[in-house]
This record gives sequence, structure tokens and C-alpha cells, in this order.
Amino acid sequence: MTLFLLTLIGTFILSLILTPRLVKLASRMSITYSRQDGRVSSRATPLLGGLSIGIAFMITTALAFLFSRSEMLGEYDYHYLGIVIGSCLMIALGIYDDTRGAPLLLKLSIQIIAAVILIGCGYQISIFTNPFGGQIEIGWWGIPVFILWMISLPNALGLIDRIDGLACGVAAICGITLFFAALNGPPFVPIIALALSASCAGFLRYNFYPARIFLGSTGTLFLGFVLAAVAVQGSFKVTASISLTLPLLALGIAVFTRLWRTFGRATTISTNRQLHNHLLHLGYSPKQTVLILYLLQANLGVIALVMAEAGRVLALAVFFLVGSMMYILFTIMKDYRRRLKET
Repeated sequence: MTLFLLTLIGTFILSLILTPRLVKLASRMSITYSRQDGRVSSRATPLLGGLSIGIAFMITTALAFLFSRSEMLGEYDYHYLGIVIGSCLMIALGIYDDTRGAPLLLKLSIQIIAAVILIGCGYQISIFTNPFGGQIEIGWWGIPVFILWMISLPNALGLIDRIDGLACGVAAICGITLFFAALNGPPFVPIIALALSASCAGFLRYNFYPARIFLGSTGTLFLGFVLAAVAVQGSFKVTASISLTLPLLALGIAVFTRLWRTFGRATTISTNRQLHNHLLHLGYSPKQTVLILYLLQANLGVIALVMAEAGRVLALAVFFLVGSMMYILFTIMKDYRRRLKET
């Protein structure tokens, strides 16, 4: 517990100290971006925010494992090394994308290389856990599935990084969920998850609306990569999958929309189908929208932990009830705001 507490406090403070310095550096180098998405717009805001998160994460986890290597790592030395090497690749790719713009083929190639490095360090997906009980072995198919997973989550996180503080806050809540889920798993995983959440929390001081700095590709690629790597460790893959539903849902909607526009009725479907856009169109402010989605993500995290500890049937029942209540609530709010506009 002492190591967890020191990691939490140390990473938070380090991220809090590094971020404003990065704001000045990115502004001086004119590495900025003006966001325009639906009702959300911004002035030219510095990018590269993910660099402060990455540095804080690397320093504190390295110190934590240095002082308790035999207890926290042991046989998992290469697992941590894989995360470090892959994270450095993601940060380097993100910096290049934020400053010059990386072509899609380059981004996919680097992400695949990082995923292959993790495979070489012992990461794998060999089974799927059935939410209703039992397991499905997938054999060698686990390699392409793992690579697809490691590509999907970073890009999914990038898709929800459209409002100040949304992607970073969702990543922090996911990290907390994975921390509790991983307490009975490999000993190094809780430190990784906790450090990630703490670094995000420190960064949110400057990223929450109105943001003084954005995550940029540097942040979304790094955070998505680490979360994806943590999620495949141990016996809590179902818990991880549920807690990561929000960014994965965003990715699914984006892919469906793109395919529909390409092969279907291109003129009849909107490109603005993300959940945050629907909330904005209902009249909520960017800050209110982010807080609502934080609440949704926290609910998903609780459901995931209930599934892990109290049983799948109860968790699915809670999931259904929460989903139904949110649907009814959003329907009522939509109707209420429509009537207000009419009057």
C-alpha cells in the first residue's frame, strides 16, 4: 500500500509540474491546434500534452520497480520492458504526428511494430472469456487479434478527444478500474494502471474545459497503448473490455459511419454521430457534456468490477438497468429541451 500511495502522489505531482512547462514549450514552438467540432471550438491551443503524461508515468514506474523489483516484477521484467519500449514508440509517433502530420500507413506500421514488440515480451491473447461462463481458445488467431486490439484502442481514444478533458478523464477512470481489477493479477499491473491514472489526473488540471493544452496524438496514442497492454494481462479481460466500452463504442460508430458513407447512402447519414455531439446538440455545454460522460464511464467501471467480484448475471442486470435509466433520462431531457426551444 505504501508503494501504491507513493506512486499515486509522485506521478500526480510530477505531471502537475511538467504540464505548464510543456504549455510554454509548445506555444513557443507554435505546435498548436484550433479545435472545431460541432459546438466545440477553441483558440490556438498547444499540443504535445501527452508528453508530460508519458514522462511522469515513465519516471515514477521506473522508480517504483527499481526499489521493489523482486516484489513487483520478477518474472515480468520483459512485460514492463515491452510497455516502456512500445510507449516510447507511441510517444515518438505522436510527436511526429502533432508537429508534421503522420500518414496513415506510417501510423499503422509503427503501431503494429509496437504490438509485435509486446508479443515478443510475453503478451498474448490466447483465450476469450465468455461473459456468461466458460472460455474459448483461439490458438494462433490470438496474434492478429492482439495486434488489432493494440491498434484499435489508441485510435478509439483519439476519436473521443474532441472536447476538453474527455479522453484524458476517461483514460483516468479506466485506469482506476483496471487498478482494482488487477489487484489479484500480475503484481506489476496495478502500479502501471495507478501511475497512468495519476498522470492523467495531474494533466487534467490544464486540460479540463477551457483547456490550456491538448493531449494531441502524443497523448491518445500513449494512453491507448498502455491501457490496451494492461487490459490483456491476468484474468480480468472481461472487466477491462467493459470498462473500455466508451472509447471502443466511439471507434465502432466511426467505422460504421465511414463504411456506410462509402458503400451505402452517403448523403443520408451524418458524420457527427458521437455521443458527445448528441449531448451538445441537446444544449449541454462542453463542461456539462464531459461530466455526463465521466459519470457514464464511472458506471461502466463499477459494472465491470461487479462482474469480476459479484458475478456476471448481477453485473449484466445492473448494466441493463443503468442503460435503460440513461436512455429514459436522455429521452426526457431531449423532449424537455425541445419544448423549451418551441416556447
